Parts: sequence; structure tokens; C-alpha cells
Amino acid sequence: MKHTPFLVALVAPVMVFFAPAAFAAEDSESTVRHDLFDLKHKKCLERITEDPDTAFEEAMMWRADGGGRRAKHCEAMALFAVGHKEEAAFRLDKLAASQQGGTKDMRADYYSEAANLWLVANLPKEAYRSATNGLELRQSHIPLRIARARAYALLGKYDFAETDLTSALVFDGDNAEALRFRADARRNQGQLDAAKRDIDAALTSDPTSVETALVRGEIIEALRKRAMGEGVVTP
Repeated sequence: MKHTPFLVALVAPVMVFFAPAAFAAEDSESTVRHDLFDLKHKKCLERITEDPDTAFEEAMMWRADGGGRRAKHCEAMALFAVGHKEEAAFRLDKLAASQQGGTKDMRADYYSEAANLWLVANLPKEAYRSATNGLELRQSHIPLRIARARAYALLGKYDFAETDLTSALVFDGDNAEALRFRADARRNQGQLDAAKRDIDAALTSDPTSVETALVRGEIIEALRKRAMGEGVVTP
């Protein structure tokens, strides 16, 4: 089976994308209440890795008891952990669009998680929608740029993917993930020399990445075929 980098989505990074520190204290909450909610949110997310079914039940009860967005977020992530990817993504989208979603940055983060869950579910159109909604709130959000680029790539729009990844790299020129995905987008467009520069930069930025090594191997093979006059075969 041919390696497809734009389909790769690790569960662990998705699960820990939100740390309690991401939730800034609101004027309407006391500092003590804020800290208690953050701690409960952290424990709820940790519970998912141990027992997602129980975490889901506890998050539901917390939501019913006034847990707000933190409870809703944990509930959605627990749903994802037990295999309900689409429902989890839908709930995160709904939370991001609601008044309970918090600040623009918080809502952008929710949209980013939703987009990545849609990608895990192999639903790029939905991922594109979530990422685009998030970028309307925060243009400089690199994970949203990468998520939308992955959605574009899965839809066969590698030129659009390259544009979004280039935009992400304006904000963080050494971002290994953006460099890797742009390398693959350029490979799929036959831009092998540019792809090789990107993948070498990605490997320099993150020498331990297995995914980067795999993409580099595909680019090297495509360069070999071009040198041999065999042509470049793209997926």
C-alpha cells in the first residue's frame, strides 16, 4: 500500500492538543473557580487515556452540572476515544461556533481539533469547513493552516494545499510538519527539486520523524525515476 502522508493523523497529539493553560480566565469567573475548572478539565482528559467510557459518562454529568465548555470539550474527546469520530468532530464544531466557546483563540483551537478529527474520519470536505471557519477567527493559526492544507490535498487540490502550507511557514519557517506536507504537495505536482529542499529542511528541523523519512524516500525515488527517464508517477 502506497504511503499517503496527508492521511496520517496520530491520535495522541489530538488528545493532548488542549492543555488547561489554553483556557484564559474570564472576567465572569473568579480565579479560584477558573483554577478548579481547569484542574477538573485536565483530570477529565487524563481519564480518557485510562478509561474513555467512564470519562465520557463523567463529562456528561459534569456538563449537566454546569461544567460549560470544558465539560463539553472533554465529552467530545471521550467520544472520539471510544470510536465516534464524526460525532466528536461535530460537537467540537458546535462548541466553536457557540457563545460558550470562549475567546476567538479558544474557538479557533476547537475548530482546529474538529478539523483534525474530520481528517481522522477521512472526511476532507468537513475538515476544510472547520479549518476555514477557524481561520476566519485567527489567520495566523498554524495547525488550522496545516489541517486545511491536508483537506485540500485529500481532495486532490495540491496547489491550494501548497499555498496554505506556505502561509503557515511565513509564521514559523522551521515548522517540520508544514515543511513535510508542503514537500509532499510539491511532489504530487511534480515539483521535485522544491520538494527535496522542503523535506531536507523538515528532516533538519525534526530528525526523528518517521513520516518525514518516508516522504523523503518517496521524493528520492521520484528523482531517481526522473533521472532515469522513467517519468514521475503520482498517486
